[in-house]
Amino acid sequence: MDSTPVSNPKILVVLEDDSLFGILSYKLERQGFRVSRAVDGIEALDQMERETFDLLLIDILIQKLDGFQVMREIQQREKVNEPGAMIVISAREDEDDILNAFRLGCVDYVTIPFSINVLIARLYNALKHVRGTAQAG
Repeated sequence: MDSTPVSNPKILVVLEDDSLFGILSYKLERQGFRVSRAVDGIEALDQMERETFDLLLIDILIQKLDGFQVMREIQQREKVNEPGAMIVISAREDEDDILNAFRLGCVDYVTIPFSINVLIARLYNALKHVRGTAQAG
């Protein structure tokens, strides 16, 4: 697997599920990611006001502000550092949800359950996309 897009990419994972986050963070850290976590939408936005992330991996079904609201706030708030790329993970497979996520700027939508190895490949793909866009501009 080509891991050259960003060395030690910084990712914010917005996920309530402790066990899924534990598995994800373990695998991501072994791949060289620097992992931060938020458990709800407010906490995610607060972290993005303080730090810049290469990737945002966000569940739609989170508390306080759902994933869609967080993506809208990212676009509207000046103080929020926009992540390099946003990827949604969700148990919801409704076409309208998927289309809405893409309209709000996500580059990929992964339904739960998923293969963690495939998810990591998708994260690297998103990083390559970000790098390609930055070089083109």
